[in-house]
Amino acid sequence: MCVCVYVRICVCMYVCFLLSKEVHCILTGLTPIAIKIEKAYQFYHLTKGSSEVEALVDGMEVRYWHHPAETINFLTENKEETNTIHVFTDGSKSEQGVGTGVAIFRSGKHIISLKYRLNKRCTNNQAEQLAIVRALDYTENLQTQNKTATIYTVIRMTLESLENSNIHTFLFEEIRKKLTEIRKTNWKIQSSWVKAHVRIQGNELAETLAKEAATNVDVKESYKKVPKSVVISELGEISVEKWQRELELTRKG
Repeated sequence: MCVCVYVRICVCMYVCFLLSKEVHCILTGLTPIAIKIEKAYQFYHLTKGSSEVEALVDGMEVRYWHHPAETINFLTENKEETNTIHVFTDGSKSEQGVGTGVAIFRSGKHIISLKYRLNKRCTNNQAEQLAIVRALDYTENLQTQNKTATIYTVIRMTLESLENSNIHTFLFEEIRKKLTEIRKTNWKIQSSWVKAHVRIQGNELAETLAKEAATNVDVKESYKKVPKSVVISELGEISVEKWQRELELTRKG
């Protein structure tokens, strides 16, 4: 290597050393470490919560996971028409909000409608999962001699995910826990996937209830835990905006 090239390299290295951290980040495409640390802290706080504040990210600590030895067999292909209780669930998400609906029938007769509103950042899948949780809550307290029930959902993935031991979101763990508890009281709970928009009375009623909950601000928000993917995306956008503001201040300075 000739002396001239060596000198140029040394000069370039010295100039880079003198550059501000902002310029380093621009050249490397990396977010400043201080902003990354702040993002990680905010995510941890939202995930874990505190003694005074509920965790706002959808997740469940390992100690609360459903024990793998307690097998969950919830998805059944055959509809048990002889079951006493038939529960239809649905979720709805639009620009106006997120809602869930539950329509419960006993021996073919509609006995109650339930609807709940979720945080607008929640997903339609979460709405469907919450519907199953609320359906199990209500079914468990029903007084009937024939303790058999079928829960219908339009999202097949929800039922299949319940048997996936790698998924441990708050709502899935709640469903697993409630299924275990309700079966100890001699309830026989089955589930079935049904197509949406096929003119099934219970299914259409659940869909209507979910849309009403999503669009009616008078319905109290009953679920606030947001998916991790949504929170990570939002914190990433906040970090980028903060970095841009710092760059603007640096340029002006």
